[in-house]
Amino acid sequence: MSDTAIATAADYADAMLVARRAKSVLVLILLLAVLAQLGLFFAARYSNVIVEPSIVPTSPPVELATTLPAELPVDSPAVSSTIATTPVQPSSKWFDSFHYLVGLTGFLGIALSIVLSLVLFLLVKIMLVGRLIGVARVTSAYVWTLVLIVLLFPWQAFLSDHTFSSREFIIPGVLYTWDELLQFARFSTEELAPAILKWARFVGFPVLAVLMLMVIQIKSNRGLRQALGEDELSALGS
Repeated sequence: MSDTAIATAADYADAMLVARRAKSVLVLILLLAVLAQLGLFFAARYSNVIVEPSIVPTSPPVELATTLPAELPVDSPAVSSTIATTPVQPSSKWFDSFHYLVGLTGFLGIALSIVLSLVLFLLVKIMLVGRLIGVARVTSAYVWTLVLIVLLFPWQAFLSDHTFSSREFIIPGVLYTWDELLQFARFSTEELAPAILKWARFVGFPVLAVLMLMVIQIKSNRGLRQALGEDELSALGS
């Protein structure tokens, strides 16, 4: 090989290494964003850390306190039941933090999935121009990324129907909004069909997105290893 050909091959290799590092970082952040939304759903469903702050006072109203008999002890059932019905609310600091985290994960999921598709498209173009092997796997990863973008996008936030009980149900995106989390996280499991639908929406779809991200990472890494000569046995087999 001439010096020009060697320099060109080295330049292609450097470009693919840069794009591979960017791709790995993007996949990692997307995984963390989807897993964070999974964790926030379970926190909202099985704990009281994500509850909208209420204006209900933490002590009995003055009017109610004045109507109680003077001789009624403080630990009587009437007073205890009045105080116990006051819901326990998280601090506004945590509430605002979780609110911000849901918006951040939604933004990162949409924006970085688009950036990931552009990085993979760039890799495909480099490999096609350089006539490198492994381009089939990277192209497959690129197609998977396009499907992932469609699944991640929160279509339900831009469509008219937001409920899960309507007959005109619209399949939502993997990423949910803050209002959805507060409204639907603690759904009832008495009716089987709506419960399955909501479990699929808040757990099944995110798990599917995680699996798709793993497929994208594995396919693209194998194709790049072939192109860079790091996977000689796989390259010879193909």
